[in-house]
Amino acid sequence: MSKFSIFIVLAAGLAMFSLSGCMGGPEAPPTTADIMRGHAANIQSEVDLKNQLAEDWERGAALVRTGRERVNENEQSIREANEQIEQGKREIAEGNRLMKRSEDAFRENFPGLSLPGQR
Repeated sequence: MSKFSIFIVLAAGLAMFSLSGCMGGPEAPPTTADIMRGHAANIQSEVDLKNQLAEDWERGAALVRTGRERVNENEQSIREANEQIEQGKREIAEGNRLMKRSEDAFRENFPGLSLPGQR
């Protein structure tokens, strides 16, 4: 139930209470039953509002819970991805070192042979 709907319910309850005395004409005061109905309408409006507020709170609590779970899961995924990226960078650096060392050793041990990209 939206805030607008709650306002409408409250306004309707107040209108029913106010108009309940007008039903018998200007000379007839509201009856006890009219006053009871007016109180019941006001109480029902309060009940509806309290129920809506409770539902909104429960929905909010559920959103907070699922949001926290989503953040935690994705932060963990980010940490794991960053670890994988760092591992990949270390492997690239180590691979480049090994390739350079191998090429240098080949050139030193076999000076008469050329490698691709070498003049």
